[in-house]
Amino acid sequence: MIFFGKQPEKQTTATIIILLVALVLAFELVLLGMRWMQSNNLLTFAARAGVSDVLQSLTQNQSANASNPTSNSPNDAISDFSIDAKAFLSVKEDSKGTEVLFSKNDQERLPIASLTKLMTALLVLKYYDMNQLVTISPAAMQQEGVQGVLQEGQVLTVKDLLYISLIESSNRAAYALSEVIGNQKFVGMMNQEAEEMGLDNTHFADSTGLDSGSYSTASDLERIASYLYKEYPLFRQITGTKTYDLYLPNGIFHHQLQTTNVFLDQDGVIAGKTGYTDAAKGCFMIIQQGTDSSTRFIHIVLGAVDRVQEMQKFITWTNNHYQ
Repeated sequence: MIFFGKQPEKQTTATIIILLVALVLAFELVLLGMRWMQSNNLLTFAARAGVSDVLQSLTQNQSANASNPTSNSPNDAISDFSIDAKAFLSVKEDSKGTEVLFSKNDQERLPIASLTKLMTALLVLKYYDMNQLVTISPAAMQQEGVQGVLQEGQVLTVKDLLYISLIESSNRAAYALSEVIGNQKFVGMMNQEAEEMGLDNTHFADSTGLDSGSYSTASDLERIASYLYKEYPLFRQITGTKTYDLYLPNGIFHHQLQTTNVFLDQDGVIAGKTGYTDAAKGCFMIIQQGTDSSTRFIHIVLGAVDRVQEMQKFITWTNNHYQ
């Protein structure tokens, strides 16, 4: 029973509390009724359409939400990434397999300049005796470039010439290696090896890369580089060497080799090979070590005006997102 008129202070406070509790209970009853109505509507829909149709509808909604996921993957940041080259490819290799990070025209056949020497090195490592002596011929000295400081009549080992070919990118050294079994036969074996590896978009016209008839793709070159690095410790050793004091078989000091890979021993770069001709423009292959020994990144750039500048973008991006 409610009395009107002046009430004691304690009785007024108790009345207010009772009213507030009543309002809260009423609001909860309204919400409960709304939930029941929604549930009843869903059951009615299920009865009419069939439970399987309801489940299918729910699955479609979940799929629609999954098509636009929020992810912390490094690939979310590639929208501002730009490489000025005819073709490029960047992959991550680990125990799970190979993941493509970036690519452009990676299946396009292009001249590859001295990246040709990757296949030259593969054949030498696979079939040659590293201690075999080789005499530098007049034909070798006719190859363009003075890299390697070679002279006609000099005698070096196969291993010496392989160092010169890969570190200083000497065309004369690469040609001299092909002459060990005959230049034409050697080039034929390069193409046979490419065929056996399934490199359908690769063809070699020489052992040096000077001939624009030698072509490949960023994808095929990545496979060659990956195979060499995994299978041949000497390739890892040579391409990971910044400077090398070369001595002739008679013990006389020849010269100190300086790598053409300006990134070596920086930002995790552990190997690489450069190339340039007027037809191919700047070409570059880099292998970058991940944070653990089982993870590597291989970057390939073909047809770049500034191969160093473009490769730097790959190295920086990889360090920012993975290292």
